[in-house]
Amino acid sequence: MRLATVPLPRGVLTPGVFLQCALLLLLICGAILHTTVLSKLAAILSVIWVATQWTRLIPLARLFVGIAAACFALCILLWPEAAPRLMTALVQGTGFAGLMMVLGLLRQPVKRAEVTREAAEYLLSFRPKHRYGSVLAGAQFMALMFNIGIIAMIGDLTQPTDGRDVRHDPARRAMVMAAMRGAALVSIWSPMSLGFAIVTAGVPTIDPMQLIAVAFGFTALLLILSGHFPLLPKAAQLPTEDVCKSETGSVLSLVKVLGASALLLMLTITLHRTLALSFTLSAVVVLPVFSLIWLALEPSRGVAYGERLRSALAALADLRSESALFLSANVIGAALSLVIQASPLWPLLSNGGFASLPTLILCLFAIPLAAALYLPNSIMVVLTAQVLGPTVLGQSHPLALGLTLCIGWALAICVNPISAMNLIVGRFCDVPASRVAHLWNVRFVAVTFVLAALLIGFVFQLGG
Repeated sequence: MRLATVPLPRGVLTPGVFLQCALLLLLICGAILHTTVLSKLAAILSVIWVATQWTRLIPLARLFVGIAAACFALCILLWPEAAPRLMTALVQGTGFAGLMMVLGLLRQPVKRAEVTREAAEYLLSFRPKHRYGSVLAGAQFMALMFNIGIIAMIGDLTQPTDGRDVRHDPARRAMVMAAMRGAALVSIWSPMSLGFAIVTAGVPTIDPMQLIAVAFGFTALLLILSGHFPLLPKAAQLPTEDVCKSETGSVLSLVKVLGASALLLMLTITLHRTLALSFTLSAVVVLPVFSLIWLALEPSRGVAYGERLRSALAALADLRSESALFLSANVIGAALSLVIQASPLWPLLSNGGFASLPTLILCLFAIPLAAALYLPNSIMVVLTAQVLGPTVLGQSHPLALGLTLCIGWALAICVNPISAMNLIVGRFCDVPASRVAHLWNVRFVAVTFVLAALLIGFVFQLGG
């Protein structure tokens, strides 16, 4: 979730950046060497780093950090024996925060690269009736590297060079919406997305490769259907004339960007399989190396490598609020799961009675519903994964539960008024983010929900 933050001057390395570098190194070394002491030190440094960033965090992040601290302290007082579990949750949350940091590191060199701009321009060069589908599918795969930055890039590229205000133009709005939905859908299957990381960490019995395969197939179906039936509001209709058409762009640039995305994906999967690292930590290892190589290969344009490296490292803090939110969400989720397991509800939840398809469909509905009510989707997904993962449902039907959580995460992004994607769309289309979430995306989310329910039901019946 990307919200407004106070940006640091580019190229300025503050003590907080060095603290981030230290915690990332400890996190990586602890995972590769299987040394829990290093991982715990990284978690402690993450807490210190969040404290040093307090004044720069958005109010929502500060609220959840405060709640997480209170939950941690209260659980230690009530259940001292749960301290190791809470520490594990803090280490996992540090991994999620680390993923946000390295995503910020990668976005800087990718954002300024000419090849990514030319690739996005090529997506806009299609004929009007195919342009929405091309941007939707292209954004899906470019978001593997570019994350939410692809939305802003499409928004910038559809802005006329003469400076005319086209924020209300339906055709341009349609392109921004296509980029947003494409970037949201990649979170269903990408092992480098935070939702996927949370799900695989919370449902330990799941086969990640099987989840990727089934989730990718479902997402490909969504892309095909959405390309033909966009389900856009009247305020964001498909273009009938070439008002948004790009006259530049290069198919070769698109191939290069998609190839780089595929390489990044392959390296992450390979590291996961060879070193038995979680996908979160695999991405935390791969992304910085990939970024440093990109920096070395990109044209210097008169800027020394050292300057470009400092600029990239400064970007580690770009997603500070998101890092704090996801770190806090994991601790809050662990605390809530402790409360639930200590309550009279736990014997009912943990027996076979709740290992049912209606439970999964209810979760699939509840996650985006909570997000639509302004609750960060990470809270509901973390809580659901930690509560249901160890139960009979998570043991007997891990794939069905994993699909429920991953798809629910993507739906939550689309209907959450405070999600980074909706905020960016609202800015480029000159509408409140709540209108994008609660009106513009409702039909798209409803249809996706129905298709997802059918898929989950099918997988459940097969015993997955």
